[in-house]
Amino acid sequence: MNGLSYLLRTTIKNSIKDLKTHPAKLVLVLFFVVMIAVVIVSGSGSIDVFELRDPAELSAMVLGLYIAIFLLSSLNGFSSGASFYSMPDVQMLFPAPISPRRILLYGLVKQMGTSLLVGFFLLFQYSWLHQLYNLSIPGLILILLGYCMVMFCAQLTAMAIYTFTSGNPAAKRVVKALLYLLVLAAAAYILLPLISDRSDILGTIVSRANAPLLQFFPVAGWAQAFSTGAIAGHLLPLLCGFMGIALYVVGFVLLISKSRSDFYEDVLQATEVSYSAITAKKEGKMNDLPQGKVRLGKTGIGRGWGANVFFYKHMLENRRSKFFLLDNTSMLFIVICIFVSFFTRDEGLIPVFFISIYMQLFSSALGRWVRELTLPYVYMIPVSPFVKLVNICKENVYKICIEALLLFIPVGIITQASIPDILACMVARVGFGLLFMAGNILTERVLGSLSSKVLILSFYFLIMLLLCAPGLILGFVLNFVLFTDTLSLPFILLVGFGWNLLVSALVTFFCRDILNYAELNNR
Repeated sequence: MNGLSYLLRTTIKNSIKDLKTHPAKLVLVLFFVVMIAVVIVSGSGSIDVFELRDPAELSAMVLGLYIAIFLLSSLNGFSSGASFYSMPDVQMLFPAPISPRRILLYGLVKQMGTSLLVGFFLLFQYSWLHQLYNLSIPGLILILLGYCMVMFCAQLTAMAIYTFTSGNPAAKRVVKALLYLLVLAAAAYILLPLISDRSDILGTIVSRANAPLLQFFPVAGWAQAFSTGAIAGHLLPLLCGFMGIALYVVGFVLLISKSRSDFYEDVLQATEVSYSAITAKKEGKMNDLPQGKVRLGKTGIGRGWGANVFFYKHMLENRRSKFFLLDNTSMLFIVICIFVSFFTRDEGLIPVFFISIYMQLFSSALGRWVRELTLPYVYMIPVSPFVKLVNICKENVYKICIEALLLFIPVGIITQASIPDILACMVARVGFGLLFMAGNILTERVLGSLSSKVLILSFYFLIMLLLCAPGLILGFVLNFVLFTDTLSLPFILLVGFGWNLLVSALVTFFCRDILNYAELNNR
């Protein structure tokens, strides 16, 4: 055990020392620290106690977040297994004369740190949570701690699912059905009362989400009881939630370590799958090949001609990936925004609009068009580079438009916004989607040959800030020039859309050479 403790301490120490030799990483860390400080300082101003919302709404949002994270992370167990280890861990620790239980404990400790880093984004939500619910910094940290507990337990669940269902399709179907039924049962419990009484939709959802029964929901309900109980100073739910999670972790650790004799083989296979996916992403390569047996259906694309075939190719890949209109990430972001709109409907569309833009900033680089730039045949097609680049991006443009429709129609109904405001938000979000896509193209064009993801990410955020700001400033300036004292939301958003569309077209045109030379994107 001393050797594992030394390895863990040395890993942490080397990560800190690595900042000295990689200034870009240090700059990024300092940037995030400054941003968190700005959010906390700007959100810690005086609040109007008469405008504070019911803390029960915050508790309901926390439960929804925890359930979504637990479900999505647990589903990884049906594919990659969510291994706790890296390939160097496997190569060094598994052949060593160390107890398997201690190696598993080492993996769990490492995973705790990873879960904490994944929940880092919650700190940026302090400003609006403080203004609406008077949430303190210790309260936000408690919610973050509950998030880390859920993420950690979900990763442990994913490993258990992978261990016991790998190679057994029938068992996978049964376990997956049980997970979905569990979530659907919770959703039905919350939403069924709305069938008979819709006079107070938000109040009904909040009261049902905070019912004692849902605190028995595995992991998510326990974590909600722990975090909200600690914030409110209620000792009983705090202790019950913590004990439930502790027993869950101990039970699954014993189940994994004792019930299967081939635990090492399962972990090794899961680690290899995860490591291959991570390596492929770092190198900018495609890694969509499914694991295990593949049922062959209809082959060929069947539609399109010239560069236009890329659009149909991407749509076919989406269908084969079992995407219905949008992928899971986009659907999750839409559900989160719609859920938030129930709590911010008195403020109109603006809060949800900016939250959706914030999420879109991170999801814009996940499309198939980015991976298409790394494949060799795209450079061989004898078509104009600009035409090829436009056709490669078509599927993502389609996705951006569908997202805007599916998001702002229900949000507009919930917030009772006017039709011009709803249409303006749709159009503006499409414009920001195009701008973020152009920013990704510019980043690939300028830094595509670099291997430093930290430097690329820092450059991307800087570019997005520089490209977005002029459009928003121009919209406000023209609004006050033309409408004097009236603040016209549709006008400002449409001006921003015009700016974003113009900048996106120019950036895409001037970066068309990215498809002339493969070396520009040889990562």
